[in-house]
Amino acid sequence: MTVTKHVDLLVYKENLKLISELVRPAKVMAVIKADAYGHGLIEIAKAAEELGVDSLGVLDIETGLKIRKAGVKTPAFAWLHSPESNFSAAVKSGIELSVSSLAELKSISTVPGRAKVHLKIDTGLSRNGCRAEDWYELVSEARSLEDSGSIDLVAIWSHLSGTSLQDDEIAIGKFEDAHKIAVELGFKGYRHIASSPAAFNLPKSRYELVRIGVSAFGTSPVEGKPASDLGLKIPMRLTAEVLAPEVISIGFLHGYFSQLAGKAQVSISGKLYPVNKVGPLASSIGPGDYNPGDEVLIFGTESDLAPTAEDLCELVSTVTDEFFTGLKPNLTSYSS
Repeated sequence: MTVTKHVDLLVYKENLKLISELVRPAKVMAVIKADAYGHGLIEIAKAAEELGVDSLGVLDIETGLKIRKAGVKTPAFAWLHSPESNFSAAVKSGIELSVSSLAELKSISTVPGRAKVHLKIDTGLSRNGCRAEDWYELVSEARSLEDSGSIDLVAIWSHLSGTSLQDDEIAIGKFEDAHKIAVELGFKGYRHIASSPAAFNLPKSRYELVRIGVSAFGTSPVEGKPASDLGLKIPMRLTAEVLAPEVISIGFLHGYFSQLAGKAQVSISGKLYPVNKVGPLASSIGPGDYNPGDEVLIFGTESDLAPTAEDLCELVSTVTDEFFTGLKPNLTSYSS
């Protein structure tokens, strides 16, 4: 009763290379949060490092420490902190840290070593950024700490909502206002605000670095345009096996959406079969010429007969981020 993820690390690296060429001269931060969007944190981090990516976005310090323990040395950036976050371990391990308040800045500046800090300005999304009215004070204090040798102020950054071009343009305006204030106070670092959608759709938002997440895993960041139209390939295939006539070894406890019943298809030996019902650990499919033990392709690449993960997500009006990170296979295999 095996469900297996098959991840092609070479395809992932090819996607990162294509994106890097697209956004040049901006650098690329490969975001590997949520177990690298379900593709395997350590394996993906090492693949990105082998490619020579500029930095890794790890979301939190704990994830950063995991890749350091695995021997990954590429610069890493963590932006989601709590009062219990281990800033000392982060600084010791060379994990760069987001700061959006004076309290965070004070906590980070007092640990041993010299932290590399990215100040975050809220540009309208209200996602852990410093409010505009507090920005001058935060930058001033960061610059004082930098001059005293306590921190390195390496970047300012923010998030875009991606809800509309108009909203993103407004956010970029706020970001550039914040940058002007920082420069007046002596800031000499770089800027980053664009994740995958803006990196593809809004070249002016690329600045000196872009953060690339799920698009490097073969998901289109452009609405209405498939990943293949952008030159992006799919690195993951998901397989199960035939358990008995009309029964396959995948269910909603593996992360296969129960809403796919009556909508999805799977392929076995070059033929498609409808998924009629999705149970906890097994699902029923249409009858056909197959036998127990035969491999079932649940989703595949653009060249496979089976649907892609994007295709399945469109059937149930969700996104591949949710699908990938919710998968719970029995095994994961890697090729390169």
